[in-house]
Amino acid sequence: MNSIQRLKHEVSSLKRANECLSEKEALLTIAEGIAHLGSWELSVEQDIIKWSDELYNIYGFEENDFQPDAAINEKIIAPEYREKVLKELNATIFNKTTFAVEYQIIQPSGKRKYVLNQGIYIEKEGKLVGAIQDVTELKEAVLKLKVNESLLREAEMVSHSGSWEWVEEREFMLWSDEMYNIHGYLPHSVFINFFFYKSLVHEDDRLAFINNFNRLRKSKQACKINYRVVRPSGEIRHVLSTAEYKRIGLNDRFAFIGNTQDVTELREAQVQLEEKVIELNRSNQDLEQFAYVASHDLQEPLRKIQRFSEKIKIKLSGQLDREVSDYLYRMNNSAERMRILIDDLLAFSKATRDNRNFAKVRLDKVVYQAVQQLDFMVELKKANIEVHCDMEIDGIGSQLVQLFQNLVGNSLKFTCHDISPEITINANIKYGHELDIAEIHQNQVYCIIEVRDNGIGFEETEALQIFDVFYRLHTRAEYDGTGIGLAICKKITDNHSGFIYASAAEDKGSVFTVILPRTQMK
Repeated sequence: MNSIQRLKHEVSSLKRANECLSEKEALLTIAEGIAHLGSWELSVEQDIIKWSDELYNIYGFEENDFQPDAAINEKIIAPEYREKVLKELNATIFNKTTFAVEYQIIQPSGKRKYVLNQGIYIEKEGKLVGAIQDVTELKEAVLKLKVNESLLREAEMVSHSGSWEWVEEREFMLWSDEMYNIHGYLPHSVFINFFFYKSLVHEDDRLAFINNFNRLRKSKQACKINYRVVRPSGEIRHVLSTAEYKRIGLNDRFAFIGNTQDVTELREAQVQLEEKVIELNRSNQDLEQFAYVASHDLQEPLRKIQRFSEKIKIKLSGQLDREVSDYLYRMNNSAERMRILIDDLLAFSKATRDNRNFAKVRLDKVVYQAVQQLDFMVELKKANIEVHCDMEIDGIGSQLVQLFQNLVGNSLKFTCHDISPEITINANIKYGHELDIAEIHQNQVYCIIEVRDNGIGFEETEALQIFDVFYRLHTRAEYDGTGIGLAICKKITDNHSGFIYASAAEDKGSVFTVILPRTQMK
């Protein structure tokens, strides 16, 4: 009776052990699937191979209902790795030790994967036992990291910009290769610490550099420092260093992470630019002096010519024949044209040289002011002018008055015979992306002003040329003028970061479109 009970107890214990083993096998299978880890064993003497279910999956077999053999096992390994793997396994058996080898496999579909095979030789049982892990994603990530590191090195080399890291409690700094190049050293040829580095800083910049760096260490705030360094060859380079205090790992590990760029060429270009600005300012002063001479010394002889010709005409009134009277008229008329030309050149020069002091300007007031300057011609031509510009923009008031005075003046000048001028000035708002202009800022708001008339118009082919200095569509005998008015309009719109276009058809009027930013960008 006791023997039966003992047997039942052993059977029950064995059953529970088998159930526990089955549970563990199930958990192991799940774990292998999650970790992409398959197990195998090879009986050396009998040459019998066993694979776990996950190893079938790793090897790319959809079914696991066949018994693998040595031929299949070898064929899965990529040809270029077979000798390496076989050598590793033989050495493990011979030395009765462990092994670890990484190689590529080729699945039945032809797809390649990276695997890590690790195992041990169990001498007592005469077999190799191992685990194979699919490390394809990890390997590709490592390769991608290496590519990125290579690209970073190339980018640093192209931009002459090096990176560095300094953990405060450590003595030495970590430098990228380009940091060494910037400072005139071969990569990793010297050990870098703060005391060594400050000796590289130019003596005139050293104190400011140390003070800035000590401020960075104390405040832990991001900073930028401009200074010069002296290479071992004695060459001086200008550099710009930026740094931040950042967490670099677990357990509250922090470091100063920085970037140092060689800005020597930029600095030299800056100096050259400053010299050009000084030269340009000097040239502007000469132009201002010329403008003064033009407005006084050139105007005075013209006034005398006009005054004396008028006196001759009055004094010898009735004594002059028709030919002499015609000469005096032509002389006086030429002097007047020269005076107008000088005035227009001065206006063009002023539009070029004016300081860009922008302020809020109401467009309707600007246009009305411009029209008032032309009131005599408006009345003479019996013109009808409609203005719809009730909006505000950033502008230079005096220049905008000049702009619309010239545009409206043209509409009044170039009119059809016996037809009263009809001029309308409208304005609306559009975003840059709504306008078909390549150079425009897409997200900026623009004011679109149209000056439309019913005048003589012009050929569409001349729409761009009319904004050139001295360009005339008609002879002086047909219409007076100097050919500078529209060039001044173009210069004024340029000063406002705007655009001006013209469109027309002969004898059907013209439309001048002025596009100005509603708010000037800082």
